[in-house]
Amino acid sequence: MKISVIVPSKGCYYLRYLMFGLRSQSVKPNEVILVIKDCDLKSVESLCNTSNIPCTIIEQREGYFTHALNIGKREAGGDIIIFTDDDAIPSKKWIERYIKLHKAYPNIAGISSRDIYIDLSGFKLLRTSDDRSEVRFYRWLIRPWLEPPHPVLRKYRLGVYLTKNLSLAHGPFIPSRTCYSLPFRGVNMSFKASYVLDVWFPEHKLLKRAPGNEQYFALQLVLKGFDLIYVPNNPVVHVVRDESLSRTKYRYELRKEFEVMRQLYKELLEKHDVRV
Repeated sequence: MKISVIVPSKGCYYLRYLMFGLRSQSVKPNEVILVIKDCDLKSVESLCNTSNIPCTIIEQREGYFTHALNIGKREAGGDIIIFTDDDAIPSKKWIERYIKLHKAYPNIAGISSRDIYIDLSGFKLLRTSDDRSEVRFYRWLIRPWLEPPHPVLRKYRLGVYLTKNLSLAHGPFIPSRTCYSLPFRGVNMSFKASYVLDVWFPEHKLLKRAPGNEQYFALQLVLKGFDLIYVPNNPVVHVVRDESLSRTKYRYELRKEFEVMRQLYKELLEKHDVRV
């Protein structure tokens, strides 16, 4: 199996951490596609050379985050496509585990896992809301009644799903148990390339961060009759940035983008004659 790793990067400040993680893999990727914006090209080239990893470097001239993902996907030539961020640090067997998982689940189109936040200033791992006991209690006993899944995603109720009003929700198996699930986060997700040839991330003039873009990508697969799963045991460490855990600063912008994404979910469902 050939492996393509797609990485969008703006600024490239944290990219060295990811490249170190990829260089240390027990199974090396066949290609790493870096879609860079506002970066020093020579520094990125030097980083690739010193990491001894086959890199394709593409400078993004226009568009935002999801444009970068689509640019990378068009260039990918692997049998498995793995998406991650430039501030992720994968474990040594990250790629090897994805290969084994895709072989173990030959009919599953996409497999995702979790991220674990790290504060580099103190090299301390941080808990997120997904790890809190009260959150798990809510997801087991309350969410099924208040936020049931859209009918087309009923089997995804234990993982990441879209509710009837097309909001994103996490079920009780997130983040600790294997289940049917839309991708947990875009920083750690993989797909069999043959299943996603005509599947794309949403591009819209109002989408800069595009929250929920990975679920939009996966929803297209569900509507084609394919399944996706989440596994807890192939995490990446995710460097904490200003907006990693708190989006208060961008709340107004994100609210608008969530509304755009909700409309795009709706249009996608209607396109497939699914009742909304």
